[in-house]
Formats: sequence, C-alpha cells, structure tokens
Amino acid sequence: MNDSKVTVIGFLFLVLCLGLVGGIWYLDGQLRGLRQERDSQEQIRANLVRDSSNLDDQIRVFTESFGTLYGYNVRAAENEMAFLAQVQQAVDPHIWANDIVMISSRQGGVNAAGRATLSLTLRGDYYTFMRILAAWRNVEVTVRVSALSMIASRTPQVRGEIQADVTLEAIIAN
Repeated sequence: MNDSKVTVIGFLFLVLCLGLVGGIWYLDGQLRGLRQERDSQEQIRANLVRDSSNLDDQIRVFTESFGTLYGYNVRAAENEMAFLAQVQQAVDPHIWANDIVMISSRQGGVNAAGRATLSLTLRGDYYTFMRILAAWRNVEVTVRVSALSMIASRTPQVRGEIQADVTLEAIIAN
C-alpha cells in the first residue's frame, strides 16, 4: 500500500506540475497578446497626439490668416481709367528701362459686378516681372491677379526671359 500511495502522490505531483506548466504557457500567451495590444494602443495614442498637434498648428495659422484678412481694406478705383493708370504706372519704368516689352494689352471693361479687367502680355526678364507683380501690390487701388501664365523663352541664348500673360482685376467704385 505504501507503494501505491507513493505512486498516487507522484502521479498527482506530475499532474500538478503539468498543470502549472500549462497554466504558465497559457498565461504567457495571454500576456504577449496584451503587450501587443498595449503597443498598438500606444502607437494609436502617439498618432492622435501628433495629429492633434498638427490640427492645433493649422487652427493657429488659419486664425492668424483670417485676422490678417479681416484687417485688409479693399481700395476701389474711382473709375476704369484710374485702375488702368495705376497698372500702367507700375509697368512704365521697366518699359522705359528696356527691361520688359509690352506685347499687347486688352481692356475687358467693367462687368455687372463692378470689376474692371485688363489683360497684358509682357516679355522680359523673370525677375523684372516679379518686381512688376510686387509693384502692383503697392499701387493705390487693390489689384487682383486673376490669371497668370508664364512661358520660358524658346531662345537658348536668352536665359531667364519669359513671356507672361496676366489678367488683372480691380473693383470700380460706383
């Protein structure tokens, strides 16, 4: 009987050990799954924090931009001739200095919304054209560039020369 007790106790001890090993293996698998889920959640949290920060930056930029735009005053031209004179005044010094050539100009008149349009085709140095665009920003009336296309010179000997078609608009006071 003593042998059978030792056998039963040994068998129970073996079952207990196998149960513990099986439990450890099962709990290890559960722990690995929970760690992977935690890592995944941590990555999601980091992405959300980054996206939230980016959105905060965008909101700040838009708020500052709208603040600037609300403070912007549109200066209407008293008539179409005043608009045309302001535009021409910014271009003339560059024409006189032979930096740029005005190939054509077309007046669009004043439409029903009270906007006058002027289309110009200019040829010359790219940087001179950029200075003309900057000069149009500083004229007494608010000028909007509604269309712009630039084509590089087809002559390989002339670097930096462009032909620009630009359409300008201004609000005409009634």
